[in-house]
Amino acid sequence: MQLSVFIQENKAAVVEKWFDHLLSSFPPETQKIWKKNKDRFTNPVCHIFHASLEGMVDGLVSWQDAEALARPLSDLLKVRAVQDVAPSKSLSFIFGFKKVLREMFGGQADAGELGVFDTRVDNLVLMAFDLYTKNREQVFCMRIDEFKHAHHMAFRKAGIICESPRQALGLEDRNVNAQGK
Repeated sequence: MQLSVFIQENKAAVVEKWFDHLLSSFPPETQKIWKKNKDRFTNPVCHIFHASLEGMVDGLVSWQDAEALARPLSDLLKVRAVQDVAPSKSLSFIFGFKKVLREMFGGQADAGELGVFDTRVDNLVLMAFDLYTKNREQVFCMRIDEFKHAHHMAFRKAGIICESPRQALGLEDRNVNAQGK
């Protein structure tokens, strides 16, 4: 497939254009910062985005191992799941790959080759939706657990919660902790 060769030969440029498309979903100030600084330690989110897009380009070109494609996609979607953004906006960057291919290789690739990659991107979106909802569910569960823990600790400190059935029956002092201090 000729288009695969073009993509591999121009991988850095493809990733950069796709990264720009992803950044366009963020405020202009964030775009400027992330565009300038891609250092793994000073800007880990940007590094995750860039590394994930590289892995996804490789996976879309080879299209042999769904698990290998899911790993970088999942890394990126974990970040997107934490952000307070609609799922459609969080996943819309994936369709940007189609636009990148047409801008960079539209004149060199035939419609059949572009169609193959369009189908791959569509399948990637379906995979992304599953991963995103799983990650988003984990975030919500963590928030609920943190809420429960914080309120439990507040009630415990206020002395209005029983730690054991013996406390509930009045057989133990509520202000005495489990170690008897």
